[in-house]
Amino acid sequence: MPDSGVVPKPKLDELRLLINSRSPIITIESSEEQRTCDLLERVASELAIPLFVWSVTEGLARAHGTGLYNSDQPEQALSNISTIPGDAIFLLKDFARYCDNDRISRRLRDAADGCRTARRSIILLGASLSLPPELEADAVAFNIGLPGFEELAAGVCRVLAELNHEQGLPSTLDTLAITQLAKNLVGLPEEEALRAFRKCAIAKGRADATLLDEVLEAKREALRTDGLLETIKRDSSFSDVAGLQNLRNWVNKRKSAWTPEGQKFGLVAPKGVLITGVQGCGKSLAARAIAGEWGYELARLDAGALYDKFVGESEKHLKKALALAQKLSPVVLWIDEIEKAFASAGSSGDADAGLSQRLLATLLTWMQDRESGVFLAATSNNITILPPEMLRKGRFDEIFFVDLPDPAARSALFTIHLKKRGRAPDGFDLPRLASASNGFSGAEIEQVIAAGLYAAFNQKQQLTTEILVTEIFATRPLSVTRGEEIASIREWARSRAVAAG
Repeated sequence: MPDSGVVPKPKLDELRLLINSRSPIITIESSEEQRTCDLLERVASELAIPLFVWSVTEGLARAHGTGLYNSDQPEQALSNISTIPGDAIFLLKDFARYCDNDRISRRLRDAADGCRTARRSIILLGASLSLPPELEADAVAFNIGLPGFEELAAGVCRVLAELNHEQGLPSTLDTLAITQLAKNLVGLPEEEALRAFRKCAIAKGRADATLLDEVLEAKREALRTDGLLETIKRDSSFSDVAGLQNLRNWVNKRKSAWTPEGQKFGLVAPKGVLITGVQGCGKSLAARAIAGEWGYELARLDAGALYDKFVGESEKHLKKALALAQKLSPVVLWIDEIEKAFASAGSSGDADAGLSQRLLATLLTWMQDRESGVFLAATSNNITILPPEMLRKGRFDEIFFVDLPDPAARSALFTIHLKKRGRAPDGFDLPRLASASNGFSGAEIEQVIAAGLYAAFNQKQQLTTEILVTEIFATRPLSVTRGEEIASIREWARSRAVAAG
C-alpha cells in the first residue's frame, strides 16, 4: 500500500529552495492548513531548523509545543518573532487580514528585514491573500497546488484503516484499485476528497470496486458547486453523432499520441480543436464525443460565468480553473461558445474596462505553456468576432467547420433520434425524410420528431413518415430565417477551416 507520509518531491524542492534563498516573506494561498503544515514540518526537518506556528487563538508556539505567553495578538507575535534568534520558519495562519493596519504592516517589514541574513522565512497562509503594496515587494508566492494521486492514495489507506478499526468496515480494495480510486479523486483538496471517499464507503457499508464510480460522481458533485469548472459524466461518443467524418478520423488518429507506444514513437499529444459552424449542427455534441471516444474525463468551463460570478477576481478564478483542469488530466476541457467570454478582447477593451483582454491573456498564456494531458475542445457560433490572436496557428491544432448536414447525415440523424424515442427507423421512409428536410440542422430534425410525437399522440395513432413530413413543411429552418448570416459563416470557413464532414 502507498506510504502514508507521501509529500510531492517537486513541492518539497521548491519550498526548500525558497527558504534556502532567504526569502523573507512567503505567501501560500490555500485552505488546506494541515497539508501545508505537514509540508513545512517535512522541510523544517530536512533543513534541521525549527518551525513555529501562530494563530490568533493559540498564539506563537514551536510546532506541537506550548504557545508563548502574550503572543496571540498579531503585533505581539511579530515582536516575539524578532526576539527568536537563528534559522527558523514562522507559519502565520490567516495573518494577511491584519496587514492593512499600518503598525502591523511596519512590524512585519521590520521582522522580514531580520530574515535576510539567515534561513528565516515568515510564511503567510490563508484561503485568500491580499497584501499592501509595500509588503508585496518582499513577498514571493508558493503554490502548494492540489494533491496528486500519490498523496490521495496514502490518505485513502489511512481512511480505510480508520474505518476498519472504528466501525469494522471491510475492504476488498487491492493496491491497483486504491490507486485508481485516488486518481478518481484528483482535483479536490485532500480533506474534501477524503471526506467524499469516507461518505461513500460508510453509505455502502464496505469498500469494494464499486466505490470507484461512486467517488467519481461525488467528485463531480463537489466540483459542480464551484460554478466555473464542472466535471460532466461522459455520456456521448461519435456513435451519437451523424456525419463529421473528417473530425472523427482526426480524433481517432490522435488517440495514439496518448499511449506509451505513441510517445515512444515520437508522437506529440494534441493540444485542442476549435469547432465552429452553423447553430444546432452538433458542435457541442462533437466536443463532448471526443471525451467519450478517448475515455477521458470531461470538464466544462463556463465562459459566461467568468463575468457573471467573479467580477473583480475573474483572472484569479480562471487560473484556478485551468490549474484544476491540469490536475484532472487526462481530460477534455470543453469551453462552449467561447466567444461569450473573449469576443470583446478584440476591441479596445473599454466595454468591460479591459477585463476580457486580461482574461484572454491568461487563457493564451496557459494554452502556450500548459503541460500535456489537457485537450481543449472549444466551440463557437460566430468565430469571426473572436480576437485574431486566439486563432493564430498553434493555439489550436485545427479549426473545424460544422456545416448543415447533407442527405446521408440527415438520414442518420433521423435514425439516431427515432431510436432514442423507441421507434424502429426501418418503419420510416428515411430517404424521403432526408430529402424533405434539406437545410435543416440536427437540432431542428430532433425537434421535428418531438413535434411529430405530439401530433401523433393527439391524433391517437402511431408516428408515421407522413406526420413527420407535415411537421417538416410547417417548420422554417434557421437556414431560411437567417440565410444571409449562415452564408457569411460558410464563406469565412471556406478558406480558413477544415470541413468537419
